[in-house]
Amino acid sequence: MKKYNELIKKAIFTLAVILFFYIAQGIPVPGYSINFRLPEGTISLERMLSLTTGGVLSSPTLLALGIGPYMTVSILMSVTLFANRDLSAQLSLEERGRLEIVGIFFMSILQAIPLAFNLRSAVTSKISFLSTFHIFLFTILCFVVGALLVSWLASLNVIYGLGGPFILLLPGIIKGLAGGLGANYNSVLTHFDRLVIFLIISVLFVAITVAIYLAEYRFDIQRIGLDKHSKESYIAFRLLIAGSMPLMFATTLTFFPYYVMKLFNIKNEAILSIFNISNLSGILVYGIILYLLGILFSFINIMPDQIAKNLKESGDYILGITPGEDTKRYISKRVWGIALIGNLFLPVIVTVPLLVGFLTNHQSISNMSNYFVMFFVLVVIYDNLQQDIRFLLYKNNYDLFGTNRRNFG
Repeated sequence: MKKYNELIKKAIFTLAVILFFYIAQGIPVPGYSINFRLPEGTISLERMLSLTTGGVLSSPTLLALGIGPYMTVSILMSVTLFANRDLSAQLSLEERGRLEIVGIFFMSILQAIPLAFNLRSAVTSKISFLSTFHIFLFTILCFVVGALLVSWLASLNVIYGLGGPFILLLPGIIKGLAGGLGANYNSVLTHFDRLVIFLIISVLFVAITVAIYLAEYRFDIQRIGLDKHSKESYIAFRLLIAGSMPLMFATTLTFFPYYVMKLFNIKNEAILSIFNISNLSGILVYGIILYLLGILFSFINIMPDQIAKNLKESGDYILGITPGEDTKRYISKRVWGIALIGNLFLPVIVTVPLLVGFLTNHQSISNMSNYFVMFFVLVVIYDNLQQDIRFLLYKNNYDLFGTNRRNFG
């Protein structure tokens, strides 16, 4: 039982964080009531953003922004440090943490302003002793405090819990699946034959997604000093090298023109139509952004030059490849090949249902894009959870000086 103590503690902590996050999402900003909702069947960037950030952008709740600011700043910092290696080497973990907090604060303000504008025109505050402008500022303040609280919870769960920060997306996904099925597929749920087809499609999609997400590309490494008793060594990276990062960032990036227009209280229908995923141009633009971000994040996650440098410093090498620049070019070529193919998956599962629904004028088909996104994020959460659990269960097996250590002779 002692072997599972740490796992149990982390699981309890994560459950407590999820429960707190779920309850807090239902707490309205003081002075507002939670009776304003976007229509359940609406396919929009705002709804997609809610799904990929765990936010409630259609209601004036304390945690309306979800983990959007936290994820956006984390991704932006990764891109910045990837582009400036000297700066990355100079920053300590404490300095990175401070920069991240400051970034989350300002990102929260930027994302809270347009949301507060939306609520001001759609929901009337009950705080009568404040002017409209002061209510607007107070609403922004509540959203920012909520975003900082969520970021703190996500950081704590990385240290003391399971599943990393993405586990906070779980309540929203579960609610989205349950609510969306009832709102969009009532005719499917009440007809057995249609329900069977829907379940088969869902199961097949999850199975394919798991297989693709866990698929790895490997190349052999010769490690100096290891004897014949050691296992074969290799470097591996997944077919979906970028993981879910493009999905999280693409929606925020595509929603950015809307943010800017709300921020400056202007409206340009021509620009908004380009990023509106309810029409053809918006669907194509969203798919292209997803694909390009996937390639970018593939190189951020792998960093061929850093791998080549580490191999050279340790004296290891890829079989048949000269250490140094040749190794860097070899790894870069392989990353390019896998990234160009693997990163087609996300744009396909997101845009194909939207395109088919747009061309056939069937909203229920377009809504499948949301379901595929939710299932994909569930696979990511499952993978993070199982990796954390596996590490906790097996880490004690590597006792270098314990009684079970192996004697190599």
